[in-house]
Amino acid sequence: MWKDIVSALRAVGYDYVISFEPENMLASTDEELKKAISLLKGAMFKEQVTDMWWA
Repeated sequence: MWKDIVSALRAVGYDYVISFEPENMLASTDEELKKAISLLKGAMFKEQVTDMWWA
């Protein structure tokens, strides 16, 4: 799901902040932050945006 969201934002040229709001009362703030970082690392693109080769 997050990869789709990041892909859609990137497709329209968004290059700014993505914010997370930890709301799980059963987890510590540190645990929520670690999970958010891990999730985003898996959804991030490493290469620069190029022209769409199929367009």
